[in-house]
Amino acid sequence: MSYAGALWLAVQEDLYTGICNGTRENGDINRPKIIREESKGCLECFDDYFLSQCFHLSRPCLTFLLDFIKTRLKKNVFNPVSDSTSTESIILATLFFYAHGFLPSKITAKLGLNHTFAGEAVNTTSKILSELSSSFITFPASYNDRMGVAQGFKNISGIPNVVGVLGCFHVKVTPPPSELSLFLNTLGYPSVTVQMVSDVDGNLLSVEQCYPGGTREQYVWERSTICQEFVSFRHGQTWVIGGRGLPPGRHVLTPVERSQLKTSAARRFNITHSRVMTYNQHVFGCLKARFQCLNDLGTVQADALESVACIIKACCVLHNISKKFSVPLPREPVLEPVHPTQDVKGKEGEKSFYYMEETREDMIETCFGQIRDEEEKEANTEGWL
Repeated sequence: MSYAGALWLAVQEDLYTGICNGTRENGDINRPKIIREESKGCLECFDDYFLSQCFHLSRPCLTFLLDFIKTRLKKNVFNPVSDSTSTESIILATLFFYAHGFLPSKITAKLGLNHTFAGEAVNTTSKILSELSSSFITFPASYNDRMGVAQGFKNISGIPNVVGVLGCFHVKVTPPPSELSLFLNTLGYPSVTVQMVSDVDGNLLSVEQCYPGGTREQYVWERSTICQEFVSFRHGQTWVIGGRGLPPGRHVLTPVERSQLKTSAARRFNITHSRVMTYNQHVFGCLKARFQCLNDLGTVQADALESVACIIKACCVLHNISKKFSVPLPREPVLEPVHPTQDVKGKEGEKSFYYMEETREDMIETCFGQIRDEEEKEANTEGWL
């Protein structure tokens, strides 16, 4: 668990003061062990507990990130950073902001950064990390990779050929009053939204562009890169699990409408579908637990979403990296609430995809109708005994 904001600031101030003075009070086991060697990097000044509390990441993960991002920052043609200490300070300031959602002047001062420049540093680092998304957020490209992901979903749900769970991630923002209606989502608060696809292990496979929170989920999906890839059969005959806010199409597996729940197989499918959808809610909860900046990104305008989009995508990159390093969350995640369903409108030119309704019905009957037969057989067997 991370400290409450005010208390944690006080603890950090003492810790950084101790670092600068090169002292450590006796008997205080919660303070980091100070290593006074200028030749070592910033991380060597802190123990593992402090790094975890401060950045919500482990030492090996932070070491990897520092080495990786430093190289990129030095190659930044618009604002190159050559000094290693300054580069580390920029990165650590950004990671602190991601972890806590604020960047106080006390912290930037101890890191040796001008507070005004620190805000620009966050934007610079976020842009670099977001541009790395194609390396760290990847959809299964080969047949074997797709089948590996699909097997994981089949093991937990019984649904075949599913390669991801699709959902829209909402982050609270403060738009100008004149644009409030654009950002007001179906839960009644202003947000920006980003479509994401995750696998059964919580890895992000796809992160799309950022829209005002009032944008319809169907609109976001139909204009996404991953949708166009499915339409062009780049991912073969596979499904993504999607909510009621999406139209049933060639590759989106939505629940059966309540008015069409005529069989026990369809009802069982809907229960399973709902359970699989919670995997995305859990991933969204993990993002906000580790990166508390995603609870509120502050002031935005509809025509200037690039900076918040970069921050969200940067956190998504860090999410996948932290999973590779098996970094525990700083606190238990809270499932993101399900947004009320918006009316689904048909899209002209995709009517031919509605024949997949028959494919879905066949799959439901095949995969979930057999359960009924097995249950009846078990009941009959018990009767004989």
